[in-house]
Amino acid sequence: MKTIVISLFLSMLSLTSLFAQDNATTKAKTILDNVSAKTKAYSTIKINYTLIHETKDNVGKGDKASGTLLLKGSKYQLTLLGNVIYCDGTTIWTHMLDEKEVIVANASQKDEVFNPAKMLTIYETGFKYKFIQERFEQNRAIYIIDLFPKEVEKSEYSRVRLYINKDKSQIWKVEYFAKDKNTYTIIVNSFETNTPMNDADFKFDKAKHPGVQIIDER
Repeated sequence: MKTIVISLFLSMLSLTSLFAQDNATTKAKTILDNVSAKTKAYSTIKINYTLIHETKDNVGKGDKASGTLLLKGSKYQLTLLGNVIYCDGTTIWTHMLDEKEVIVANASQKDEVFNPAKMLTIYETGFKYKFIQERFEQNRAIYIIDLFPKEVEKSEYSRVRLYINKDKSQIWKVEYFAKDKNTYTIIVNSFETNTPMNDADFKFDKAKHPGVQIIDER
């Protein structure tokens, strides 16, 4: 009898744990679906952000850089660490300002997880997710959700953590935890929607940058 009771108790604990995990996944999916629906409803998005890079030896004292992201459907323009990246949905131009070079590639060739242009939709493919907690941070209600690569061996990252503004259903912060113990954090400082943007904003214009070397890798 004692053995049966212990066995039943252990089974109950196992089922409770599984239920909690399923509930955490379901809640995360509901929150992320809301974020996705709201994000896709905007015709354009403009974000000013801060990028922080920390190593295992300088936690809390990482290097910081600011940038801007323009989004219009599958098109984007991104400023990042001395580069301006243009994407019209088909072609990507990476303009390295100091080197006066532009690398041209097909958009399908680029599949970086760590990319501010993808941070608003990163969770849609290739990840499992789990709701962690709800809390207040910097005077805002925040949902925290962890993403785990489905193919860990092929990913540079062991985990990605999303901080979502509960009231606005917007991603406020993303933390990327690399396997080499580096951490990359993107913080959204401002989030503007439905701002008029021209398709020309998402293509590199050689005429405006004379003397730039074009390296076509397509």
